[in-house]
Amino acid sequence: MGQRRLLRGILIGLGLLAAMTVWVVTWLLTQSPVALLLAHPDLPPIVGLAPRSTEAMLVLAAPLEDLQAFLQAATPAAKRRATRQRWREFFSPQGPAWLGSILAGGSLDFDREVRPWLGESTLLASLPQLGTLVALETEDPAASQFELNLLWERQSLAGIPVRVQTYKGIQVVSSPLPQLGGFSAAIFGERYVLLAEQAAAIREAIDAWQLPQLALVTQPQFQQVIEPLQEAHVGWAFWRNSGALQGTEGYTLTLEAVGLGLGLNFQGLVAQSAALWHAPAGFSLLSTEAFRPQIFKHLPDETSALISGQNLAEVWSSLGQIQPISVGPIGLQVDPGQWLNTLASQVDLDWQPLLPKTGEFALARLGSLIGSGEPDPSWLLVSEVPEPLGAPLEDAVQVQGWRVVSIPMAQGTATAWAKPVEQDVAEPDSPAAPQSTQSIHRSEAPILAASATEVSAFSASQPYFAEAIPDKGIPEPPPLMPQVYHVDRNGYCYLASSLSVLEAALQDPPLSAEWSWRKLVSPLPHRTLGYGYASLGSLLGFEELPLWKTPEGSELAATRVVFATTALTASAAPYPDQGRWITQVGKLFWQWY
Repeated sequence: MGQRRLLRGILIGLGLLAAMTVWVVTWLLTQSPVALLLAHPDLPPIVGLAPRSTEAMLVLAAPLEDLQAFLQAATPAAKRRATRQRWREFFSPQGPAWLGSILAGGSLDFDREVRPWLGESTLLASLPQLGTLVALETEDPAASQFELNLLWERQSLAGIPVRVQTYKGIQVVSSPLPQLGGFSAAIFGERYVLLAEQAAAIREAIDAWQLPQLALVTQPQFQQVIEPLQEAHVGWAFWRNSGALQGTEGYTLTLEAVGLGLGLNFQGLVAQSAALWHAPAGFSLLSTEAFRPQIFKHLPDETSALISGQNLAEVWSSLGQIQPISVGPIGLQVDPGQWLNTLASQVDLDWQPLLPKTGEFALARLGSLIGSGEPDPSWLLVSEVPEPLGAPLEDAVQVQGWRVVSIPMAQGTATAWAKPVEQDVAEPDSPAAPQSTQSIHRSEAPILAASATEVSAFSASQPYFAEAIPDKGIPEPPPLMPQVYHVDRNGYCYLASSLSVLEAALQDPPLSAEWSWRKLVSPLPHRTLGYGYASLGSLLGFEELPLWKTPEGSELAATRVVFATTALTASAAPYPDQGRWITQVGKLFWQWY
């Protein structure tokens, strides 16, 4: 009897434990913030309100309460109070730009008067000439209509004119608010609340809903960059380059549109991405397959930004042919070829003949390295040595008029590439004869005197440091300031801006072994076509975000962004020039914590 009771107690306990486990798992998958990690919503119908002229759009398919709860759960415990305070400030009269102006001008309390009737989906769109359009899904049309009527009553009591228009059976009410040139609102179909700076934007949204050919969702660019996105968890973002086909002289590749499928994890924002490029009809897309990168083993852990991939010569040529990108609403200018322009301004070399046509590569910036003393970051270029081995790089450099000198370092011998510094030659006894040579150079970089003998690292048996001792009455030869340092090691070619950068690449712990780097790239696929990595501020060219000029904005600008390309496809573009569309699919991770 005792054993039977014991067995019954064990079975009851196991049953309760199983029931509790099922309840916890069900709660985690449906009610907890973790549910956002597993959500795979379809593109919500609210996107049909975006007119075809939309330049930028953000669609959220998750309620604000869920987003706030997940953000609180993902924030480190020490920062949760500050995060909660920032969230409240964001949705308050002190909030940013348009949102803060509406809440302040209408004397609205977001948590008490707006949040209770909000539905799951939200649309924000930027329209050329018409400004911002916001569409909010409402769960209680009567409550949302009541709050709008209350807003108009407050405006009338304050002596501010309120204008009511009817468009296709929809009442569109307009009244100016402080800090805004105009403000209009309407309840559409008892399902959506439309807000805009101009009534014309609301009229265009109504037209887009009723005539799909006037909506953004039917436009080829939108379909091309949104359809490949299958991993969206909380929403979608879309941006179209309105000046894509203007001023393209001298450029082969033009970015037309970008789509993002937005997701979250406990470190930041994860997004599947698709970029649409326009290329001329004769443009050939280099065929390549996804690979597991090995190049990060050859970059030092001080690396602050990088571009990696395969076929450096092709990528280098393509980057130089990309039209600079302008994002008008926030005054943002992005030049994908800026690294090449910076390198070309620092080093007066024709780089194209020096670059390998096959194999893996990485172009990295190392920030302010020890001894650099320059505002511009130091750079490092690492690539696989091609097989079969061609002519030494030093030969191509000497053809361009540069001098090559072997110098010793801790790991053997490297070569320094130097371009002679031009200087005036005067008679030895003339008062104008130079007593010394002035040049601006890195404090670590030795100034090498020209010699009749140049020694290449590929032929020198002993380290050679060129030096000339001028005799009295003989003009001093032009000095040489090394600008590039080169060495080959273990099948990889290293080119660096300074000797300390070169030694760091050979001596310091590799980037691939750094824990923070492994954590950063963990959300990305292991096999890719290439990587891009930088801080948000350096990527966009800002030390602080233009719309958030606060200490928090500077902190946000320092957050890191990494991107991996996973596929490249070509198709015919629907343009008279018979050009081609190149669709670049990838994955992006913006790390906050």
